[in-house]
Amino acid sequence: MTAIRLHVSDVSVVSSRCDNPALWRAWAQTSAPAPLAETTTSYAAIPAGVRRRLSPLGRCALSALASLKPQADEPTVWASSWGDISRTFKLTQTLSQHEDMSPADFALSVHNAVGAQAAIWLKNHASTSAVAAGPVTASCALLEAFLKLQSSPSVLVVRYEESMPELWRNNDSDSAPLPCAWALRLTSAPNAQTIKLKTVDAANVEKSACHILDEIRFLINGTDAYAESDGVRAWHWGRL
Repeated sequence: MTAIRLHVSDVSVVSSRCDNPALWRAWAQTSAPAPLAETTTSYAAIPAGVRRRLSPLGRCALSALASLKPQADEPTVWASSWGDISRTFKLTQTLSQHEDMSPADFALSVHNAVGAQAAIWLKNHASTSAVAAGPVTASCALLEAFLKLQSSPSVLVVRYEESMPELWRNNDSDSAPLPCAWALRLTSAPNAQTIKLKTVDAANVEKSACHILDEIRFLINGTDAYAESDGVRAWHWGRL
């Protein structure tokens, strides 16, 4: 497959403990597994009425998006392997106890719920996609964004994950040690940062300990390359 070139104009990173760009950039230059800053993320950019409906993961995702100052007509790609898994786990516990489920938790647990909340808040009627592809979720989201760029001057990508509930946790899950999200704006016109996305042999790609954190390291210039694989498909990210 011919390599895809993606022009990145803006990048934002938010976790439940850190929304400071300088701290994230400093972390990206280290080998630490996750940012250690014990700060409080305010989520102030999200209106209180929207914020109350969101979980910590949803707040991270919308806060990362808000940092890019999204336009009402920009298409968006929302990418998460597990989505708002804490809500889903809560619902399954409720079912196992033969109790009534919360309609709000059910409505907000579906995979496109976070993106829908953002669209309602921003009055954005442009195309929106929700992508889930396990360990290659981010690469598939970038491919989806590339296709949208054929008919739009810019596209927003928001990627978000949280920790899996302990009962469901396993060594193959694409999750994060804490709720976190990254967002970027891709443009059809060249920018200062251009990344190259191409398929590679899955046998040559080492398993990542945490895909989303490795993606963040690459996007904020902590590493020059990144690769992810689900054992069958594999993608390599590089710079031009």
